[in-house]
Amino acid sequence: MSEDHIKELRDIAFRKIGRNLVNFQQFERALKLIIVRSNLRGYASEAAKIVRDKDKNIERKPLGWLVKNFFETLYSDHSSHDGPAHERDEPWMSISLRVKSNKESIRHRRRQLRELVKERNLLVHRLLLDFDPESAESCEKLICLLDEQVDRMEPQYESLRSIIGDMQAAQQEILKLLEAELRESVREEGDAV
Repeated sequence: MSEDHIKELRDIAFRKIGRNLVNFQQFERALKLIIVRSNLRGYASEAAKIVRDKDKNIERKPLGWLVKNFFETLYSDHSSHDGPAHERDEPWMSISLRVKSNKESIRHRRRQLRELVKERNLLVHRLLLDFDPESAESCEKLICLLDEQVDRMEPQYESLRSIIGDMQAAQQEILKLLEAELRESVREEGDAV
């Protein structure tokens, strides 16, 4: 096999390693976003701080923890109706996003996401130990494994993106309703004067 062919295969393998690592990072980022923003409670004036604190709290959590927390949060039956511990003269809010699904579907999804955690750990911790960038056979084998891995990852990532899109759409609808109520309230106050 020519040195140029091996170099070409090696370059392809390195690009695909990078692609998969970036995809896993985006997958992890999507999980974090959903976990943080799907369950917010507190005073309106503290909303930004609440989000920052939650972001900071999960910043360095491993992917396995994120997957577990994703299910505990999003597929939970728990809905908090309790209010603030101390009454203040400002709005207090509670926003929760939950996904209803049957137990078998949840079990299947949990299995798929756990497998992705294993795949990510395999890539980061073990897969590259046996990789010989000077061997065409090793490069071809790794390229095939990485392509199969990304094929398994993409549908799961797209599903998370869909959840994020739904969250954003719901937030926009709530914002429209609040703006309409505010306009109506201002109009009524103007009529009363």
